[in-house]
Amino acid sequence: FAELFNPDIKGGYSCLCRSHKLLSTSTETSSASFLSSRMPFVTKNPAHYLKALAEDSAEALHIGLFFSRSISEQQATDLIKLAKAMQQSTRTIRCLWLRFRDGDESICTALQAFGDELAGDVSIQSLVIEGKAGPAEIECLAGFFRNNKLRGLQFRRTDIDASASAVLRPLFVGSDTLNVLDLSQNSKLGDVFVEEMLTALSEGETSIETLSIGECDIDAADDNDETIERISAASVELMARYVSRSKSLSNVTLRLLNLDDIGIGELANVLKRQDCSVRRLDLGGNFGNNGIKILAEALKTNQSIKTITLGCHKNLNDVGAQELLRVSDPFAYTTHANKKTEWDSVRKSNHSLQSVYILDRPSVTVSNELITKLRSISNLQPHQTLQTKAWHHIEKHIEDISHMEIDNKYVPEVMSFVQKRGELNGLFETIRSSNSLKIFENPSPERARLSDQMDRIQKENAILKRLLKAERERSQSLRNENYSVRKTVEMKFGKKCPSWSWNSCKQLWLEVVDLIKEPIW
Repeated sequence: FAELFNPDIKGGYSCLCRSHKLLSTSTETSSASFLSSRMPFVTKNPAHYLKALAEDSAEALHIGLFFSRSISEQQATDLIKLAKAMQQSTRTIRCLWLRFRDGDESICTALQAFGDELAGDVSIQSLVIEGKAGPAEIECLAGFFRNNKLRGLQFRRTDIDASASAVLRPLFVGSDTLNVLDLSQNSKLGDVFVEEMLTALSEGETSIETLSIGECDIDAADDNDETIERISAASVELMARYVSRSKSLSNVTLRLLNLDDIGIGELANVLKRQDCSVRRLDLGGNFGNNGIKILAEALKTNQSIKTITLGCHKNLNDVGAQELLRVSDPFAYTTHANKKTEWDSVRKSNHSLQSVYILDRPSVTVSNELITKLRSISNLQPHQTLQTKAWHHIEKHIEDISHMEIDNKYVPEVMSFVQKRGELNGLFETIRSSNSLKIFENPSPERARLSDQMDRIQKENAILKRLLKAERERSQSLRNENYSVRKTVEMKFGKKCPSWSWNSCKQLWLEVVDLIKEPIW
């Protein structure tokens, strides 16, 4: 309760406030941005970049090369010049983008010389290999893969397979800078490549923060397409194990045809753990309502995921979408037996999830209303989200919140919280309410500790009041006697003072003394 109602706590749930930077502080641009899906500028003329590399500038460069058909001797020479210029230049290469189309052996020959010249280059931050690149093209770059400072690596719509694992293993095992690994839309990865890649990443010092593994065009894929080597459910289980072991992984994308309800269950076992570090999750596969229910159950205890994207190839309707929404919103599509069960649901709900995006698929029939709600679950930090839910519940049951079982020592925080959320009206309603939690019975622990002493003081005050009353009555009696003496003197001598002799004054004084001696009780 102290954390819940404390307005000074901004983040709460410290494990939810981890910030995984994809790059070191020496650059403001993350590797993820290098691997953008935007079409880059590429050229078949390597000499195009020589002038820019010779400039003394702090601005990073993008270099895009296009390999197709054949490479002339001049182009091969220019490729070597380009590699040497990159090694000697003071400028950082933000991204080296290599696009391949069908070609002859001259491409591999020129690429081999280019790769050998690039060995040891530390200026390249990100490498993208796209298109008709297979094991032979990857082998040509073996020298570079053995010694580099890459932060991001993407294979995009390539034909790499298990034979490329040996070339890439030195990078996966030995790199201390690689943060982003994107294997999107590749058709021949297969189980062997995935297993060897995950093994190498686990053995080495690489701290992958963004991992994407996706088969080629699964949205329109035919399971019997022999040109595509599918990643099996067994490899999905290996991926789940890797996610469970990784402490750095914050972004996970898996788009696999064999990612079914069982595979979702394997991932759910990882996601439900409180030490899970994944913040963004993108899943596409052969699952629907049942898989979503399994995922929703895991999200109830997850404290890290903020954004989820789902591409379902089985039936997904409002039933599954409501399960996802109930994870974060305990008041949506739920009837609670009583106030206590509602409060328990508030406390146990997910406070970190902010958005769920459901991709448009033929098998998806979720209503637009639910899709909109899932996309905008919250834009607050987890602790602030919890406070918002708590206020919704308190405001709804402000006449009696005894079911919350608030200890007296937390009452100041509760009152401050209510005043902040509901202003003075909310505070006064809480004070006037019929709460049976004894909020104001003992507002001060000091008073409870000194209750005996206070009782004794109250008794002494009662005695003093009686003595004061008696003293007042005696004073009134004296005033009456004085008034009587004054009347007697006036009756005997008149109101004017006579010319008294000494004997007359003495006699009058004796009479007064005799009068005073008379008892007054």
